[in-house]
Amino acid sequence: MVTITQGQLKNDLECNGIVMVKATFEYPIVCGTTNRAARRINSYYRQIASTLMKRARSELLPAAADEYKYATENGYPFRPYETMMKYTVSYNDNDILSLYYDVYDYMGGAHGSTKRFGDTWRSSTGWFLCLSDFFPRGTNVRRLLTDNAILIAQQQVAEGTHFYFDDYPKLMRKHFNRSKFYIVPEGVAIFYDQYAIAPYVEGIPVFVYETEIKTYP
Repeated sequence: MVTITQGQLKNDLECNGIVMVKATFEYPIVCGTTNRAARRINSYYRQIASTLMKRARSELLPAAADEYKYATENGYPFRPYETMMKYTVSYNDNDILSLYYDVYDYMGGAHGSTKRFGDTWRSSTGWFLCLSDFFPRGTNVRRLLTDNAILIAQQQVAEGTHFYFDDYPKLMRKHFNRSKFYIVPEGVAIFYDQYAIAPYVEGIPVFVYETEIKTYP
C-alpha cells in the first residue's frame, strides 16, 4: 500500500479583469514506494494537470471570451466556464494502485460534460497494469466482461433503477474499451462514456465483474 496526498493546480483565467474560466485540477501524489516508481507515477499526473491547464488557456479562455462578448451585446447573463479534474483511489493494496479521474467541462448550456479515465499501476515499479493482467491467459476478456455488464444492466432495467438506450446490449459490445477499467475490492470495474449506452441522467455507467484481485504472468 502506498501513501497518497493531493496536489492541485488552480487558476481563475481572466480577460479584462473578468473571470472567464475557473480551472481546478486535483491530482494524486504518491509516496511510500520506490523513488523511481513514485517519480514515474507523480510525473504522469503532474503532466496531465499541466496539459489540462494549457488547454484551458488556449481553448476554453478564447471560447469563453467570445461567449461573454455575445452575452453582453445581447443582454444575456454570462456564467464563467469551468474545467476541473478530480480523482478517486479505488484500490491500493497487494502492490496494486488503481484509480480513476474525471475531467469535467462546463462551456455554457444546461449542464457540463464529464470524461473518465482509469489507471492501474504496479505500485513497486510505477508501470501500468493492463486489463488482461487480471485474467488467466486465454480468457476472452471482452466477452466475459461485456456479458457480465449486460446481465447487470438487464437486472437494473427490470428493477427500474437505471435507464439505458433500447439497443444497449449492442452498444455495450460496440463501445467496450480495454483501457476503460479500474480495480475495486470486489473485482474489475469497467465503465462507459456518457451517452455511449445511456442518456445523460445515467452519468458514467460502471459495471463490476466480481473476482479475486490477482495478476497473472
